[in-house]
Amino acid sequence: MQKEEWINEVLKSTDGMIKISPDDALFFKIQNRINDNKLSSRWIWLAAASFVILVSLNLKFVFGKANSKESQTEVLAATITKSNQLY
Repeated sequence: MQKEEWINEVLKSTDGMIKISPDDALFFKIQNRINDNKLSSRWIWLAAASFVILVSLNLKFVFGKANSKESQTEVLAATITKSNQLY
């Protein structure tokens, strides 16, 4: 019984609250703050250029390995191990 009274008391604790309306100019203040924090075009171009460089380097390494000749150690390892038996 005491638990139910406490629950009802907590639920009714917001009955006397008054809803507060925001300031009329608040939306415009928020919009001005958002518009002030724009990136310069220099940083955008720098990010785009670094992205292009990274992609081109990745492509060079991926396709450059396919054209390389087998090294002597790879040839030696291929001739020595004919099976995967350990003993």
